Amino acid sequence: MLIRELSRAAGVPASTIRYYERLGLLQAPQRSQAQYRLYETADVERLRFIQKAKRLGLSLTEIGQLIALRAGGTPPCQQLKTMVASHLQQLDRQIAELQALRQDLATYHADLAAQLPDTSGTTPDSLCNGTICGFIEQEPDDP
Repeated sequence: MLIRELSRAAGVPASTIRYYERLGLLQAPQRSQAQYRLYETADVERLRFIQKAKRLGLSLTEIGQLIALRAGGTPPCQQLKTMVASHLQQLDRQIAELQALRQDLATYHADLAAQLPDTSGTTPDSLCNGTICGFIEQEPDDP
């Protein structure tokens, strides 16, 4: 099949297919006499594998490592387990950071709501004194 047919079958843009070839995630395809790339059904499956792995949060480098392990005759499942555990830990850290940020913003918003009148007009300079916005400028910087 031609690249546009592979693109449709796998739901991946042709430019992405070419990029994956340059990275080595897809093997260089055979070429027709007119130098068109010629793909096989296995390439559709490889692209679907890459897309599923990306949805799990794996990087293209990590996906390449899994592909290389399999190509070398080693099942990559243990490596995948390690990768997923690492991504899970990183995600848990990011969630904790976002929850802390949300709490800080909620507190900050409550302080602003208590100090500012509930109007759609402009805030008087006496309440918002500062170079740009005194409410931000008066906050102590994080260490």
